[in-house]
Amino acid sequence: MDVSAIETHYRENRLKLVKRMTWRAGTPEDAEDIVQEAYARALKYREAFDGDHFDKWFNTILNNCLRESKNIEQTHSADEFDEESAEGLACPHYSNHVMREVYELIDTKSIVAQEILNLFFKQEYSAMDISRITDHTYANCHQVIYRFKEELKQLYRE
Repeated sequence: MDVSAIETHYRENRLKLVKRMTWRAGTPEDAEDIVQEAYARALKYREAFDGDHFDKWFNTILNNCLRESKNIEQTHSADEFDEESAEGLACPHYSNHVMREVYELIDTKSIVAQEILNLFFKQEYSAMDISRITDHTYANCHQVIYRFKEELKQLYRE
């Protein structure tokens, strides 16, 4: 996705989105923060956009930003899991031959697992990043990635 397309969307929709989010967020300031964060994430994760239905993709990001903001506001947000320091969560670098086999194995999984695993292996997004740009929870993303890595360990242990 081109940055200029996101910028154009921002210019055309920011005020409308802030107005809509004001009621849901509680204050105009919170709404502005949520909309700005959503556009920042859209820019950060633009490579994950498949080119179809930008508004739907962006609204998912916007709703995730609102949900996170409300969780923080209510101090019910869980401590974020530090993926980089946890054992077995960093994406190992496999040879091209092995990666072809890994992608073939991903294609045998459910649609949800395929989406999560493709974003993890191809785009190199973390589980937290994936939860921010999709409808999947962090816990679900983390679990799908963990189980797939365990399956890979069993396959390539030999």
